[in-house]
Amino acid sequence: MLEGARDVLRVARRVILQTLRDPRFLFLSLAVPVLLVLLLKGIFEGVPAFRALRVPIDDYALPAGGFMVFFLAYILSTLVLVRERRDGTLSRMLAVGYGRPAITGGFVLGYGALALVQTALVVSATAWFFGIDLGSRVVPVSLTTFVLSMVSIAMGVFVSAAARTEGQVFPTIPLLIIPTMLLCGLVLPLDQLPRYLRVLAHVLPPTYAENVLLGLMRRGHSFVDELPSFLTLLGFGVALIVGASVSVRTRE
Repeated sequence: MLEGARDVLRVARRVILQTLRDPRFLFLSLAVPVLLVLLLKGIFEGVPAFRALRVPIDDYALPAGGFMVFFLAYILSTLVLVRERRDGTLSRMLAVGYGRPAITGGFVLGYGALALVQTALVVSATAWFFGIDLGSRVVPVSLTTFVLSMVSIAMGVFVSAAARTEGQVFPTIPLLIIPTMLLCGLVLPLDQLPRYLRVLAHVLPPTYAENVLLGLMRRGHSFVDELPSFLTLLGFGVALIVGASVSVRTRE
């Protein structure tokens, strides 16, 4: 078990070092979410049609930021892992004795370090741009956003196992992102959806993250009130990591 943990750390270290050597990936991962938050503020404050709707955007800004983190983490992690497979990196790892759990855990841990920075930037930028005083909510909001990004990374690892090229990844993006955006509760309240769509919404991990974030920011709930949703989100993360570990091919 100790050697397995060391393998996870070795893979994670390799992922982090490779990421630091790729400025384009760093820009897409860290700068783009902040720019999207700034764009969101500009649209809602600068477009008269949105101002006329009187939407309390401050209440939705952080849940929207969480969705942006989910969206970008999924795309970037999936594409990078497909590239690793195409270049033969995963084959070499398997050939030298790294187990599938170590490879999966190392990738999730390595990109999780980046997700931690990404979460801090998005939460800080959103609170600053929109003038939101998080107070005691800063920890549960940040923790929920971070766990959502980790779930997204695990989902990316899982999906990448079925793709051999970047082109095979792109069809999964609208199939996942568009239904998730419409059904997770951010755009439309879940209680206003037809029953069959509510059932579908509850098999999407972001639904539980958005329920926590909207509960904290919009409904005035405490984190304890939203703990069942948070634990369900964690459960999705564990299941996806296990599934991703099993799905890594022993032969490429």
